[in-house]
Amino acid sequence: MSLPRPRVTLHFAQTLDGRIAARDQRVMLSTPAGMVCAHRARAEHDAVLVGIRTVVIDDPRLTLRGCEGRQPMRVVLASALGVPEGARLLQPPGSGQPAGGRVVVFGAAERASRAAQAWLEERGAEVIVVPADGSGLVSLPQALAELHARGVRRLLVEGGGAVLTSFLRARLADRAEVEIAPRFLGDTAIPAVGALGEAPLASAIDLREPAVELLGGNVLLRGEVRYPD
Repeated sequence: MSLPRPRVTLHFAQTLDGRIAARDQRVMLSTPAGMVCAHRARAEHDAVLVGIRTVVIDDPRLTLRGCEGRQPMRVVLASALGVPEGARLLQPPGSGQPAGGRVVVFGAAERASRAAQAWLEERGAEVIVVPADGSGLVSLPQALAELHARGVRRLLVEGGGAVLTSFLRARLADRAEVEIAPRFLGDTAIPAVGALGEAPLASAIDLREPAVELLGGNVLLRGEVRYPD
């Protein structure tokens, strides 16, 4: 029997060749209109989730800025609980910065140390250790069930690539909103989505009834996710 979970929306920016960043380097792909759209998406969801590599490379605050709405819960998947000491989402708000929603960090059993858990809790984060999946990472169904139990009914997933791929591979994404920048980064850059199965055509995922919107010089494509039978 499947576990209860929130409705999941993937929201991210990518290039024409499906890349979201250079290796170990942040690349700004969103237009100003795209950033406004991203913050509106946060306002429409109860929580926003990223993986640990996004925290390390992009160092986001994951707060809602520039539009009305409640600050979403900020969720990090960090199997070994290795959140950097200077991570901005653990820092108190600075001058002109809004106070963000509470921080929840998920670790994977047998990888999450008690010392790392205590360190994060001292900094105000809630740490939840769940079973690991077959790869030793946080089990997504278990993590989503824990979020659902905490009142999260709409979850926004912003990345990075491994996290986006994991949600699609596990068939746990219900909707996707993709901002597409008209540029190419090449195959040495990080892909937005990795392999979804051994047979690409058999595992292809579609967007049902897609809608297109211009965001400055970028294009936003959004729709409901449809998985193959």
